[in-house]
Amino acid sequence: MGGKVASEKEAHRAREATCRRCGRCCHQKLNVDGRIFYLDTACPHLDPETRLCRVYERRFEVNPDCISVGEGVRRGVFPADCPYVAGLAGYRPPMEDPDPEALADALDALVGEEVEL
Repeated sequence: MGGKVASEKEAHRAREATCRRCGRCCHQKLNVDGRIFYLDTACPHLDPETRLCRVYERRFEVNPDCISVGEGVRRGVFPADCPYVAGLAGYRPPMEDPDPEALADALDALVGEEVEL
């Protein structure tokens, strides 16, 4: 059993080592019918200078919206150039800097009425 735990920790460390610390996955996102849009607001625990989580070891306790790498891949929250999703066939990354019309259309669909940006 100890070997399995050790190998899981090693796999976690190896996965973490591929992260470039861009911080984009720590920004708020809007999910509209399965399409993810990045918003300008970062998690309050993201240090804007280092782009590291200030509460990393307790992030799931402190922020219930924080998700694991596996869940992030499943939900499509990592940018296209993120090492976590590099080469994943069929991966659909979030829209970054969508044109205002596309974002307005997505918001219209979400709220059921026209939204002005």
